[in-house]
Amino acid sequence: MFSQNRNTFKFIALGLIMVLTLALVGGCSKATGDKSEQAMQQKNEPPAQVNIQDMAGRTVTIPGEVKHILALHPIPTYMLWQLAPDKMVSKDKVFDGRYLAAESVKAYPDTEIDKLKKLPVTGVFFKGTSPEQILQLNPDVIITLTKDPQIDKLADQVNLPVIAVSKDTLADYEESMRLLGKIVGNEAQANKLADWWRDNIRTMSQETGKIPQDEKPRVYFAGASDLLTTPGESTIMASILKLAGGNNVATELSGKPTDESIPVSIEQILKWDPQVIITWKQTTKDQIMNGAEWKNVNAVKNGRVYVQPRYANMDGVTALVGMIWAHGKLYHDNDANYDKLFEDKMIEFYSLFHNNLIKPEQIAEVAE
Repeated sequence: MFSQNRNTFKFIALGLIMVLTLALVGGCSKATGDKSEQAMQQKNEPPAQVNIQDMAGRTVTIPGEVKHILALHPIPTYMLWQLAPDKMVSKDKVFDGRYLAAESVKAYPDTEIDKLKKLPVTGVFFKGTSPEQILQLNPDVIITLTKDPQIDKLADQVNLPVIAVSKDTLADYEESMRLLGKIVGNEAQANKLADWWRDNIRTMSQETGKIPQDEKPRVYFAGASDLLTTPGESTIMASILKLAGGNNVATELSGKPTDESIPVSIEQILKWDPQVIITWKQTTKDQIMNGAEWKNVNAVKNGRVYVQPRYANMDGVTALVGMIWAHGKLYHDNDANYDKLFEDKMIEFYSLFHNNLIKPEQIAEVAE
């Protein structure tokens, strides 16, 4: 009898233990599930803040979700238009004059020009900016260039994050696109543009890298406002000449290497005796071709003074197609096959980077 009771007691006790165990496991599973669900919800929400290292090597804290942004230079202004047009609170005045004025290049579709014209106009870092206006526009982040000497001062004045991107070399454009894509939350489009940019640079590098340095033509790049100035070694124009296969005569000039207008003398140019001269506009070419002091320069004697295309300018976001044009003038002048390749690249570029169809007459247009 006692044995039977004892067995019954054991059976009941084991049953109670199993019930308690199941209850505990179920409770833990529910708690774990609740935590996992919370974690999933939190994972889908952007962090309140993130740290970004800009191209000046500065670590800048920005909001996890940037909703409003402005740029103080036309190149990042363009990139913001391409990557996050609805987040732009302004455009800078150089961008406004270059793309939106009556006589400007028609790089954008009419519908986009109408939208851009409605945005307020700010200054640019090299012409002066208004901290008061920037505060009124209330951006989450401000974009400038590494060339800007007032980055930290502006950040202190407005108490807003200021991030520097770069346009000093063609490769810098790629990095700038990827960085801005990360900041505005559109890395897919940024990487698409940057990959195209990178791939075209690689193709050009592979071709010109096979040419011995002493076989590359000597090139002088005449300044935009004064033909007796030339860009320094660490500028986008110098970067283009190197990638395009030119031997830049001005690489060892004294002066700030990022300066785009280093003074030179006609005596120095005669000593360099460039085989090719590239100018910004037709009037500069005419001045060189008709100037008595230039007549003995190799490029003048051989008719190799060129005006860069207005829609493939070697400064700004068109610098990549400017590189393709420059290579053509250095190695494929009067080559119909290369001319067709350049035209195809121009169409591809404007379709991808400006959402616009460039016209044949625009491809051949030069600044007067």
